[in-house]
Amino acid sequence: MRKLDEKKIAATFKGKSVILTGAAGGLGSCMARILAPHWKSALLLDLNEPGLQALASELRGVTKGQVIVRKVDLTDERSLEQATSDLPADLGNPDVLINNAGISIMSLAEKQPLADYRKMMEVNYFAVIALIGKFLPGMLQRGDGRLLTIASGSGVLANYGGAGYCGSKFAVVGYMEALRQELAGTGVKTNTVLLPTVMTEFHQRVLDGEFGDMAKGLPTITPQVAAEELLKQTAGNTEVISFTPTLKAGLLANGIAPSILRLAMSVNGYLLNKKRGRATKGLLSLKG
Repeated sequence: MRKLDEKKIAATFKGKSVILTGAAGGLGSCMARILAPHWKSALLLDLNEPGLQALASELRGVTKGQVIVRKVDLTDERSLEQATSDLPADLGNPDVLINNAGISIMSLAEKQPLADYRKMMEVNYFAVIALIGKFLPGMLQRGDGRLLTIASGSGVLANYGGAGYCGSKFAVVGYMEALRQELAGTGVKTNTVLLPTVMTEFHQRVLDGEFGDMAKGLPTITPQVAAEELLKQTAGNTEVISFTPTLKAGLLANGIAPSILRLAMSVNGYLLNKKRGRATKGLLSLKG
């Protein structure tokens, strides 16, 4: 990964009004700190209100622009509407919408309650659609804007123990791919981030939990490195962003030899099932 290009990021975000979800910590707060010296104004959204207030206090020391923070429950349509209403004119018709908030609840598919699936779809998919649906018309009328959505490498390459999460991320990747075509030539840009494994509190919980054996072999990056790289590629107008060698290799294999990649992933699943006593058939059963 190359060094952060501050000049290019400044040129892309200088004087822009920005709405950012999932802003209170992790990747979201790292992006906010990078963008704060450049934006005109910002609306920061998160369920963690104390975290939002602490971040806003920090950012007001480095930005000349207005920073508004609002608590929001992205699983609640009314909460989302209230959090994005009665805004100053520039934030009511923002230049940049960053859909960063996301959740993951790991479980084997047959053990996961339907409520978990619904919650992940609400945050990872429907909240993205709701926010884009609210702010895209203004961007189209203006003939300019940017929709940056933090998806996941798991939205292209699924992982063991993540059926619900992967389903929600596959959905949002597909939505952004269709939207990119619909917005061609309108002046509204889209960026979809196929995020690799980021070392966060959630990932640590995975390492310490039932699926730690699956997660331990995954290369990780810090939220700061992820924020720097994805904003740099966004400033370079990369439409689909991926940036770790492992993920890039997986995406390449998926394009060149998908059947071989899927067999390798099935073998990995078989080995994980063998450890759990779930694999009652032999390895040759993977052939179908």
